[in-house]
Amino acid sequence: MTASLLSQHIAWKQIIVILMLMIVPNFLVMQVQPFGPIDDRIGIATAIDLVIILPLLLYFFGFKKRGSWLILSSFIVGGLLLANWMIPSEANDYLFYFNTSVIAIEAGIILLELILLITVIKMLPLLLRNYREEKKRHYHFLLSFSYSIQRTFSLENGRLKKFQFLLSALATDIAAIYYSLFWRKKRLLELDKGQSFTFHKDGHYFGVFLMLVHAMTIEIIAVHAMLAMYSHLVAWIFTAIDVYALLFIISDYQAIRRSPIVTDAKGIHFQKGIRQYGFISWDQVDALTENTKSPSEVDQDKESVSLAYHGLEKERIPYVLKLKEPVQIRQFFGYKKTIRSIYLKLDNPYEFNKTIHSYLNLG
Repeated sequence: MTASLLSQHIAWKQIIVILMLMIVPNFLVMQVQPFGPIDDRIGIATAIDLVIILPLLLYFFGFKKRGSWLILSSFIVGGLLLANWMIPSEANDYLFYFNTSVIAIEAGIILLELILLITVIKMLPLLLRNYREEKKRHYHFLLSFSYSIQRTFSLENGRLKKFQFLLSALATDIAAIYYSLFWRKKRLLELDKGQSFTFHKDGHYFGVFLMLVHAMTIEIIAVHAMLAMYSHLVAWIFTAIDVYALLFIISDYQAIRRSPIVTDAKGIHFQKGIRQYGFISWDQVDALTENTKSPSEVDQDKESVSLAYHGLEKERIPYVLKLKEPVQIRQFFGYKKTIRSIYLKLDNPYEFNKTIHSYLNLG
């Protein structure tokens, strides 16, 4: 599920091709040296390839939707680290200028962001106050946090308003920290405000979760040991990335357990782990009907969200909630998705069916 969501925005095939075309030839020239000894002129050509050309290619051809300039900046830093590792000492005289230039540019960007961040920090009390108000209305962390961001940073100043987008993009990471470190067990809602419906207990997803944690734990150890033979710095960088991925998986499952679908007088509130979240008002609901599509056909429906968890084999999803009009929901890193239907597989389908029809009949 995670991979399928990311694949909507990242062109993995293009990225792999670009990396192979740019890294492999330069590695052979720099390290294997099949054409004989190299000098500074060849070294600067490799530095240009890795620090300038490669980041630009990844940025413009690696994303189906244009990413933030922060992504391009991280690619440049990654290319610089790669160049410093790949280019041998006899050909790295010009590399000093690349290092100095990139560090100066990054320092300038960081300084600018710090100045803006100081302004934003002054608004944190307002953000927290808005969040406390929104969580009384929307129940789930991600939806409450997103609405509080919109209220806090709904400014005309373009410089400050971009932090609304930045915080929305970071909402997934913040949710990962929230569910893994700061979440406390408490009642999701008052009994007189609505009903909650879980949708994870009957899907055998716990087995998939254990398998993912086991695989990631083995990968962390194996990759660190393998990379440490070449570079301790690179080994610890990849270990940190893998540990974050493991934290993400654990937080996602914690959020799955603690984020049931909630229905109240306003509509349907949902959060699928820390991957997707949204709100559907009753005025936007057309009908709840039996789903006749196969799991593969559901996967191909790009204007929908699937509130269902599966084991290793996907089961048929019994219900589909059809909407009267397109509705926007949020996904990973603040990305928006327009949906026209919601596929549902719940632990208590009969009670959910009765509840939905009671609200629709009242409307």
